[in-house]
Amino acid sequence: MPALPPFSRLFLLQFLWCFLAACASGAVPPSAVERPKTVVLPAPAPTVAVAAEPEPEPEPGTAVPVTRADPWWGEPLAPVTLVVWGDYECPFTSRHMATLEQLKQAYGPERLRIVWRHFPLAFHKNARPAHLAAQTVFRLGGPEAFWKFHRLAFANQRSLAPESFESWAAEAGVDRAAFRASFEQQQHAPKIERDVEAGQAAGVRGTPATFVNGVFVSGARPIEDFRTLVNEQLRAAEDLRRSGVPQERIYAALSEQNKARAPAPTPPTAPAPEDTTVWKVPVDGSPIRGNPGALVTLVMFSDFQCPFCRRAAPTVDGLEKKYGAQLRVVFKHNPLPFHERAEPAAELALEAKAQKGDAAFWKAYDLLKSGGLEDADLAAHATSLGLDVARAQRAIAARRHAARIERDQRLADDLQARGTPHFFINGRRLAGAQPAEKFEALIDEQIAHAAKLVAAGTPPAKVYDALQKEARAGNAPERILAPAPTKDNPGKGAKPGAKVTIQMFADFQCPFCKRVQPTIDEVISAYPGKVRVVFRHLPLPFHTRAPLAAEASIEAFRQKGDAGFWAMAQRLWEDQSESGLGREALERHAAAIGLDVAKFGAALDSGAHRAAVEADRKLAERLHITGTPSFAINDYFLGGAQSTAHFKRLVDRALGPHDPPTKESLHGAGKPAAQPGAAQPTPAQPGAAQPTPAQPGAAPPAPAQPGAAQPAAAQPPATAGQMGAKHLLIMYAGSRRAPARVVRTRDEARALAEQVLKRAQQGARFEDLAAQYSDEPGAAARGGDLGTFSKGMMVPEFEQAVEKVAVGALSGIVETPFGFHIILRTR
Repeated sequence: MPALPPFSRLFLLQFLWCFLAACASGAVPPSAVERPKTVVLPAPAPTVAVAAEPEPEPEPGTAVPVTRADPWWGEPLAPVTLVVWGDYECPFTSRHMATLEQLKQAYGPERLRIVWRHFPLAFHKNARPAHLAAQTVFRLGGPEAFWKFHRLAFANQRSLAPESFESWAAEAGVDRAAFRASFEQQQHAPKIERDVEAGQAAGVRGTPATFVNGVFVSGARPIEDFRTLVNEQLRAAEDLRRSGVPQERIYAALSEQNKARAPAPTPPTAPAPEDTTVWKVPVDGSPIRGNPGALVTLVMFSDFQCPFCRRAAPTVDGLEKKYGAQLRVVFKHNPLPFHERAEPAAELALEAKAQKGDAAFWKAYDLLKSGGLEDADLAAHATSLGLDVARAQRAIAARRHAARIERDQRLADDLQARGTPHFFINGRRLAGAQPAEKFEALIDEQIAHAAKLVAAGTPPAKVYDALQKEARAGNAPERILAPAPTKDNPGKGAKPGAKVTIQMFADFQCPFCKRVQPTIDEVISAYPGKVRVVFRHLPLPFHTRAPLAAEASIEAFRQKGDAGFWAMAQRLWEDQSESGLGREALERHAAAIGLDVAKFGAALDSGAHRAAVEADRKLAERLHITGTPSFAINDYFLGGAQSTAHFKRLVDRALGPHDPPTKESLHGAGKPAAQPGAAQPTPAQPGAAQPTPAQPGAAPPAPAQPGAAQPAAAQPPATAGQMGAKHLLIMYAGSRRAPARVVRTRDEARALAEQVLKRAQQGARFEDLAAQYSDEPGAAARGGDLGTFSKGMMVPEFEQAVEKVAVGALSGIVETPFGFHIILRTR
């Protein structure tokens, strides 16, 4: 090629420079987070920095405003925006998240933006802390970290607790210490409140609630519904763009137009009547502050490390000042298992009481609630309290006051006061760090009630005792009738046939199963020769590596017995990541513990142990065990990674004299489960004997066989005077026959029933709702079906409601002593 003349070379260089500059500015689009940005243009001359024009920010709009304070996914200028108000503890919101993932895949970030708004429902006790944690992660780590945390929260809805939040935050890339400090100080709680208020103003009454460019969609609807709406809005956005509306104005314009066309929001439902159950809460030698003869006794179950207890402390102080001699405060200990410094702090407070009486306890309380719980802090507190510091340190180290703490915790368990803070005002329950107005309303009511007792002759100092005589005792622990393990179930601890057998249903990919293992070993050590722990497999559906890991552990058991199984289990729990439980890692574990690797691989390839895993899974299903870890401690049920104290309380019950389980106390189905492999009872044939009718005031009759669905052919035809119905029962703590696992208040139960009724009215399958929400034993398997029954078999309220409903129609919410029912009449 001939050389170009100088003028041509200069022209070519200028052309190439302009071309490269254009590519540079077009190949790197402005970031959705970092705007404006500077693009460095290559040039033959010295480098010149030219500021690219920032991409315009979208207008937030006035109908359903969206700002950078809201966690988002997708491009800010995407033509369609979905604003989702959700609840981390809501199963329908969880289902909706799967739909959103499909929409992301279908439309991509250029066409679809998804914005999250917080809407924790009042009856979901773990929801508000979960939302606070998620917002904290967003503020510390940005959108990417938020969505990682978000996915983990919905994948582990049964494990919404502060220790989980910290672990998930770290997994999302947020510094643990920064997260813990911000979360405990509740720095971002105002954002949660603002989101709830904004949702209510927009007409949100339940979750999930989605606005597609301002078009309201209630509930977890099929993806086709959303595809239709999104496609309509894409066309509408394109029409606006062609008409000259700037891209940054499109969301605001469409959302405002769509809101103007929408019907007015439904007014909120009137609040449910207040729960008036009076619980038996003995003072029992606990620390008291205030007038011993006060008309009102406030008992608080608290934890010195709990941020919500600290938040409630000024409220309690204010109540003491306001009510003076009319109020006394009683302290009960409930250090939560994930607060490592809560129990040492409780030991110090109790040692102060032991050395210097109740006054010293309350001085310790004032110091401890302000923070500083490490060993050096506790020693400094002991000095400022004027205690014998060496004696106090020995008391903490030896857990000298553990019996007192555990007695309080047993009472908390029986009263379903599992979270902190938890209050009882003259026996009336008030859970959480509530506003002062809530306390004052209840205290004023109790003062008026106590005044009537005094006027009738009860001495003021005996008012609490008089109220407690008629109070309702707490519920006994849940029971479970798991079949005895066999030689095919790996175990450790005492020999087979021990006085106590703990059957652990677990999953090798579950972080809580890993966390509870040291606790299990502590329990075995605390009862030498008396406790045997047996493993049952329950790989959860969303843990994709867990089934193969379970099979690997069984092969280790087959080759090397109990020792081989637990050696493999230990290695599996050490690294629960996808790669740590992958096939290559399993074979490395097999080699490390001395297994025959070729035989091990052949067992995994052939699926030799799948049937054994499936047998344990089916057993868990029959026992209504759905989460991990879960435990059958002889015939006591315990769910979750609980503290050593929780295990020991149930082991002690199992070792001591105790009554046999009753139908009402059983976990889940409420009847003995069949032995694995045993024949199942057959459905009753037409004309066969039916279950004994329930007397007025008894629970609605259960089906003839525990948990088995009744085929239509097996039900006798309705005769004159007979009715048929399906129902869904939502219980609350204090309702008749409510098991210990039911801890919601009456108000919460009513609110949940209203939400479920709305789902039913919107077309959700009644059987699905019964399976998801009904607290009646066996309801999930039967779809809530009660078959047929004659007049007089049901409690009056239930029977009258059925009579008023047409066949095929839904009732409203029907209250009976058992809780709140939703009824679908079938005959």
